[in-house]
Amino acid sequence: MSKLKTSKFGLGLAAGVMALGLSTAGIAGGFNGIGANITEKAVDPWDISVFYDGTNLPKGSGTVEAGQQPYDAKCAMCHGAFGEGAEGYPKMAGDPMPAFIQSLKQGLDGVGNRGVNNAWGHAPTLFDMIKRHMPFYAPGTMGVDESYAVTCYVLNLGGIVDMDFTCSNETLADVDMPAREYYVTDTRPDVDNKRCMSDCYDEKPKVVGAAVTGVSE
Repeated sequence: MSKLKTSKFGLGLAAGVMALGLSTAGIAGGFNGIGANITEKAVDPWDISVFYDGTNLPKGSGTVEAGQQPYDAKCAMCHGAFGEGAEGYPKMAGDPMPAFIQSLKQGLDGVGNRGVNNAWGHAPTLFDMIKRHMPFYAPGTMGVDESYAVTCYVLNLGGIVDMDFTCSNETLADVDMPAREYYVTDTRPDVDNKRCMSDCYDEKPKVVGAAVTGVSE
C-alpha cells in the first residue's frame, strides 16, 4: 500500500471514528436536533376516543328532529329511510330484543336482524361510530352537534328514545340501551407473556382438529 493510499485510509478511518463518536454522543444526550417533544396541545386533536361510559364525549347536543335531515341525506341510502337497511348494509332498527335472542338460541340469523336496538350496548359508542366513520362515503365530516343529532335520530328509529329527547355529552351515557346487560367490561389485568422460541412444551402438541378434511388428522 503506498503512503498516499495509507494516508487516505488513515484519514477515512479517523473520520469514521469521529462520526461514530458524535453519533454516540448525540444518542447519549437525547435527540441530536431531530424532531421535538410532543405536547398535549399537539395530541389533543387526535385524542377523540369516546368510551362506553361517556368519557371523552365532546361538548355539544342534537335533537331527534334535527337529526332527520342529515340522516335522510347522508345515511338513508344505506340504512333505509326507517332504519330497515338497504341490501348489503346493516339495519338501524333490528328485531325486538326477545325475537332477536330467540333467533340466536335457535341458531338462526343473527346478522340480518340486528340493529342498535338489540346489539348495541352503549349510546356513547354509537355516537363515536357515527362521528368517526359516517357517512360511509365521507367519514368524519359531520360536526359534533350534527353527529349528536344523527345519533339521536337513529336511537329514535330503534325505539330507544322519544321524539323530544336531546342527545348530548350530558345525557347520552344514561340512555338505557336494550342490549346493555349483555356487554361486560373485561377487568382482567394485562399480562406480559414472554415469547417462547424453543422447547416450549414438555410434550408434543396434539392436533385436535383439522381445518381441511384429509390434510391432517
